[in-house]
Amino acid sequence: MNVSKMIGSKIKEQGGFTLIEMAIVLIIIGIIIGAVVKGKDVVKSAEQKRLYTTYVRAWQVAFNNYYDRTGWILGDSNSPTNAGTRDGHCGDNVNYTTLAAQLSNVGLEAPPPGQLANGLQRTYTDSLGVTRTLTLAFDYKNNVGNIIRVTGISSDLGMAWDRLVDGGRDGTAGDLLHTANHAPNPIVLSAWPAADDATNQGGTHSAVLRLEF
Repeated sequence: MNVSKMIGSKIKEQGGFTLIEMAIVLIIIGIIIGAVVKGKDVVKSAEQKRLYTTYVRAWQVAFNNYYDRTGWILGDSNSPTNAGTRDGHCGDNVNYTTLAAQLSNVGLEAPPPGQLANGLQRTYTDSLGVTRTLTLAFDYKNNVGNIIRVTGISSDLGMAWDRLVDGGRDGTAGDLLHTANHAPNPIVLSAWPAADDATNQGGTHSAVLRLEF
């Protein structure tokens, strides 16, 4: 028996992948990778919507309910018992405890405080993997009126909220706006920075939601 012929024959029988088989494998791998990436995008989009609904929108509803019940602006007074002089403007330094007490004082409930010690704060991990601390406050600006301000926001979250509220994401028109610095009065509105520009977001960057009253 010719052993070398048998080995050669065995190798030929086993062979390797054909180009077509390799192409099919690569296509399948591409489909799997695409599905994973798409799945992550869907999860991120759901998280952005949930955060808006349970955080910003929840406080907007509380603000409107408070006005409907009292005719007052939530946060206008810094007194838990709703005492004090009012000028129709939201205050900038009213904390969660005081806001919750003002609501409770008239039979309303504040949105749950969340996972952080400051009940007006939430955390969010942006598209770059940076975990940011969002801080919500009621405020008043001459050019936009009473607002909910969320400071420390990333562009991917801000643009998602803008799209959700206004159907667009320019940051300068509609009810959901963007400012790079929330301190001046009036504030300067601007377009959202690119989501991959980590140095040009967060900090004093804020989403600004116009309030009805």
